Amino acid sequence: MKFLDKIREKLKESPRARSFFLYLFFLIISAVFWSFLTFNSDIQIDMEIPVEMSMPSNVHLLSKVPDTLTVTIRDRGYRFFSYMFHKTPKLNLRFTDYSDGNSSFKVDQSHLKKALQPILNKHSTIVNVLPESINVKFTDLPGKKVPVKTDITVEPRQDYTQYGALIQSQDSVLVFSDAKTLSEINEVYTYHVEETDLTDTLRRKVSIAPINGAVVEPRTIEIMVPIEKLKPQTRSVKIVVRNAPQGVKMLLFPGDVEVKYMSPVSRITEDAGITAVVDYNSVNFNSPSNKVKVIIGEVPAAYQDVIFSQDSVEYIIEKH
Repeated sequence: MKFLDKIREKLKESPRARSFFLYLFFLIISAVFWSFLTFNSDIQIDMEIPVEMSMPSNVHLLSKVPDTLTVTIRDRGYRFFSYMFHKTPKLNLRFTDYSDGNSSFKVDQSHLKKALQPILNKHSTIVNVLPESINVKFTDLPGKKVPVKTDITVEPRQDYTQYGALIQSQDSVLVFSDAKTLSEINEVYTYHVEETDLTDTLRRKVSIAPINGAVVEPRTIEIMVPIEKLKPQTRSVKIVVRNAPQGVKMLLFPGDVEVKYMSPVSRITEDAGITAVVDYNSVNFNSPSNKVKVIIGEVPAAYQDVIFSQDSVEYIIEKH
């Protein structure tokens, strides 16, 4: 009572307060009348109903079933309160109920409404369903195993290198489709991947590019491209003479040459495996110079920027 007395005193003292409470009173009355008229009238709302499929394990759908249906429902306004306090109903379509036994799964508008009615309020009227029907192709043929081809472009940063081949989590996948389509598919490709300026090993999950009228399992694979830092190295390697005739010995001065190259860090402690070569057939015996060119022989693919400290050495020919 004290609270009400305070409000009355406030209303007597302030015309603005009287106007506010008068406005609030009429607003509440209007809301009550609006609610009464609305909840006792027929109204329409659109509901998104999730769709689930119950299928045999050996069946694969070749086109997508819609995730949801947009269902237009008409009912008394107050009955829609039941949908507000309950989980959204789900429509479960059984494969055996709508398969034609050949290669199609079809549910027309009338069957969709019939399937939806039991999961909605029994007083509700289904006005419309979108999409108007569900029509998908399927196959129960076993999958065909085909190789996966990766479409990837990798460029390490200048002082890094790709050290090793690309590694795939699996080299083949299963493709499901009709007999004619399967006979034409002999490989699948990933979506294109392009990475530049890499400074660390690349690990990524990539998707298989879709094939019209077919499904692929699994739809993704994992790839790894090993990337390592390059470090400058210097070594001395023995020069090898090649193509010298029998009974001819070619003496080189010096017999070794210094080689500089960029090496992945994991190979720094290993033998370089680089060879320096002098080709006997390249000697110009008519030249007054007694020098012969030193060329690069075998170089492991991991090394870059291989150069020798000198491009020629002196020689002497001995015959036996």
